[in-house]
Amino acid sequence: MSAWSPPAQAQLWQLTPTFPGGPKTGVAATGDSTLLTAVAAGLLRTTNRGRTWQLARRTGPVFAVFATRQGHLLAGGAGKVYRSFDAGATWDSVALATPHPVAAFAETPQGALLVGTGEYIAVNGAGSSTGNGVFCSVDQGQTWQARNTGIGAGRFVDRLATDRLGRVYAAVADQQGASQPGLYLSTNEGLSWQYLPVRLNAAGFTDPVTMYEVTALAVSPQDSLQCSYQGVYQNFEASGNLAQSLTNVTNPLAGWTVHGGTSGISWWARAPLANLHFAQNGDWYSSRPGPPTVGGTLVSQNRGRSWRLERAGLGAGADGFRQAQQFAEFADGDVFMVQDTDVRVYHTGRRLASATAPQQATDFQLYPNPTADAVQLVNRTGQRIVALALYDLSGRCLQMVTPTASAIIISLAKEKPGIYLVSATLADGRVVRRRVVKQ
Repeated sequence: MSAWSPPAQAQLWQLTPTFPGGPKTGVAATGDSTLLTAVAAGLLRTTNRGRTWQLARRTGPVFAVFATRQGHLLAGGAGKVYRSFDAGATWDSVALATPHPVAAFAETPQGALLVGTGEYIAVNGAGSSTGNGVFCSVDQGQTWQARNTGIGAGRFVDRLATDRLGRVYAAVADQQGASQPGLYLSTNEGLSWQYLPVRLNAAGFTDPVTMYEVTALAVSPQDSLQCSYQGVYQNFEASGNLAQSLTNVTNPLAGWTVHGGTSGISWWARAPLANLHFAQNGDWYSSRPGPPTVGGTLVSQNRGRSWRLERAGLGAGADGFRQAQQFAEFADGDVFMVQDTDVRVYHTGRRLASATAPQQATDFQLYPNPTADAVQLVNRTGQRIVALALYDLSGRCLQMVTPTASAIIISLAKEKPGIYLVSATLADGRVVRRRVVKQ
């Protein structure tokens, strides 16, 4: 059965001072204080963490927003991508060869950008999924090429994720099993795709799960592919949360692990997670849609094995329901959130410096800093490093580094010039973070 942590003692969410413009769509963070979200009128931007907002660009409907590792901002419209190279102050737009919404973004470590397109169209109580699949750009979004070789007839791609090896994962949504919805993998930036059958790591469960809709798709800092879904197993409905090590993701005989989930006793009847965010302090964030008595933020402190429901401080949409939430994080650890159909913008107000024990700067050093290529980490804390990672300023994990000695070399050779964050978890539970500048 599901495991639930005790209720939190302190309220998780605070409201930003202002949140104009109506219901929000998506959220992205860049720099130290710039946030981007979308409202009915267009793209809304703040440069002071929500104290004041400006309408940065009037657009049609926006379905997704995204921040690249370089700090560029992207937004997905119907058949187009909006781009900003100055933290949202000015924008241009680039048309794609599709009339459908841009529903998802991803970026490979090499800098290629990918989008997923499509939508669900309801007619007279029924409906169908339609789209034009995946498009890729290798010139910062100036030109886009369709890349769908190997993807089944269903072309509504509404989830994308990438890993540190540059592999791309796509989720195709469709209610028709013959269209082969589910997970796909590309090792060449979308030039070709292979279908990933999902089988359980349990005796007797040899048939794959058919995933009509993937509600969450992400690669964790521990190099596991996390997938939440709604679908069927054999001839009965199934939904839940699964994980697979990246080393086994292409092995058809390697079963997926069932996570503790958020509700339900059986693996096939657990409420799927909606979006995932891996915070720098080690917490995992997700959400569960529903009325205020059921819906809210989900927080896991054990890598998704169990989840705590957070409802205090949360509002709801005009229909009185809480919908899927999306998250963004600044380098100092403050997590921001919007939920579909809700007008408010939330944040934790928590900073990494206040969440960890005091640490002498001389006990944990990076040099040379600034650097042109690599930095050496010197650990004189007296504690073994159990986890080490490199992040960009948007909170995205770029590298997981194996800690092998008191002096560790971290290569930034493949990273672009900019500011990065080195995060180390010590054996006594403390988390130490240092900024490093690549010239």
